[in-house]
Amino acid sequence: GRSDELRRAMSKKKQDVMLKEREAFVYGDPANDVPGCVANGIPEEVANKIYDDMISFAQYAFNKSHAAAYAVVAYQTAYLKYYYPAEFMAAMLSSVMGSSAKISEYVYSCRSMGIDILPPDINKGESDFSAQGRSIRYGLTAIKSVGRGLIDSIIEERNRGGEFIDLEEFVSRTSSLGVNKRAIENFIKAGAFDSFNATRKQMMMVYVDICDNVSNDMKTSIQGQVSFIDLADEGDKEKYKVKMPDVGEYSLDQKLAFEKEVIGIYASGHPLAEVEEKWNNHTTKNALDFREHDEEDENALKDKDKVTVGGMVVEFRTQLTKRGQQMAFLTIEDLVGTIEIIVFPRQFEKYRQFLEEGRKLFVNGTASIESDGSGKVLAESFIDFDDMPSTVWVLFETKEDYFAQEQKMFDMLMRNHGKDIVKIFIKEGRQIKQLPAKYSVDATSSVMEMLKEQYGGENVALKA
Repeated sequence: GRSDELRRAMSKKKQDVMLKEREAFVYGDPANDVPGCVANGIPEEVANKIYDDMISFAQYAFNKSHAAAYAVVAYQTAYLKYYYPAEFMAAMLSSVMGSSAKISEYVYSCRSMGIDILPPDINKGESDFSAQGRSIRYGLTAIKSVGRGLIDSIIEERNRGGEFIDLEEFVSRTSSLGVNKRAIENFIKAGAFDSFNATRKQMMMVYVDICDNVSNDMKTSIQGQVSFIDLADEGDKEKYKVKMPDVGEYSLDQKLAFEKEVIGIYASGHPLAEVEEKWNNHTTKNALDFREHDEEDENALKDKDKVTVGGMVVEFRTQLTKRGQQMAFLTIEDLVGTIEIIVFPRQFEKYRQFLEEGRKLFVNGTASIESDGSGKVLAESFIDFDDMPSTVWVLFETKEDYFAQEQKMFDMLMRNHGKDIVKIFIKEGRQIKQLPAKYSVDATSSVMEMLKEQYGGENVALKA
């Protein structure tokens, strides 16, 4: 048993355990009935040499046949990802259908590869994620309250009778398959009915009436009765259809919130999409870094590491300490997942104006890593996304060019003072100079136009 513990430490590259076991291996551990090499007649230097070989072996050892199999799989998947990226990523997404966290991670990877993620579509989608050109259509079975069996029946009906024309026709054709009001509502929220020439808000207002009308018609048919609608000709039947109210559409934030509710991610976009560059530039870690990881991962986040994370507050609750002080627990969501933030009383008092759901924040703090490798952030300070300064870069060919215009630039910057940092890049010698805070500027579009007019559009850039 003791040797298997050492074997496990070697496989996990737990250096501290291996170093601790050297003593028992060479000299023994009488308290645990381990005699050790020396007691067994093995010279001390030979025992240490053997243990050195074991530590060296543990640096990286792999079964040959296992390595060969991995190499083949790695080659095949690399080939597929390169030549069939949409199909490959659609298969990857389908393989993690039950995990919103993994789906978020893969969706972010897709977008970084230039692959668009299309919302679910009742007329174009399949049960799983499917490739459509250079895009991927969201799988219909990922929508809550609709199982694979139901989706397969709907697709079979679509293949048999053609695409669904509108909400009323969809309900009429699928109610006998077991499509209930809850499923209809979730289809609407997910955007699966966007091809029905009606807004999501309109359909949410009328779907209950449509379901009730179809249900009543079915009962009438079963009883052998004839309704007024059955007697009407095709032209007049339109008059009896439920009319879509003139209520417009939900805001983008509301649509995204509905999508998050029923499919686990934002399909039409992301609340942080407009500030993605700023998020990338000002964070040192993201949600993926706080998930469970193996201890041998050299790049893994370590306990007490200083970090800066950023995202939107999606959950916020307060709690009283034993001393009666308020502290808070936040969950912030970035582009790849969620991170838990713990705010102790001192920070809570100082930054409580920032702590509210929907707020986009950067958080500076210390990582608190659990034994399984997952982690949280112990908050030290907060800054609103809008308050995080951007950087204005101005390029000059030589130092002489810069010094010739320095004072004129200072005057213009001070007339437009703000929070955004100004950095000078001297092409000759590749030198960078950050101007003092008194020359920080309010980098509005008009100020940027002034700078570009003065120094050339290609020599001025704003970095979030």
